[in-house]
Amino acid sequence: MPYLPQARVVRKGGLAVAPPPVPLRERLASFEASLGPRSHGFLAAVIGLWPITAVIAFALALLVVGMSA
Repeated sequence: MPYLPQARVVRKGGLAVAPPPVPLRERLASFEASLGPRSHGFLAAVIGLWPITAVIAFALALLVVGMSA
C-alpha cells in the first residue's frame, strides 16, 4: 500500500492549528543525509564545477537548437 501523506494538526490554546513549517536548513540537511555517498559526491562535483557544467549545458542547448532548425 503506498504511503499517503496526511495533514498534521496540533492543539494550541484549545484551537487546532497546523505546526510551523520545518526550516529550509533542516529540510536541506535531511535531503543531504538521504543521498548516498556516491550521489553526494556527484552533486558536490557538479556544483563545484559550475562553470564547466554551464558551458556543457549551453553547448547541448545549441546542439538541440541546431538540430531542430
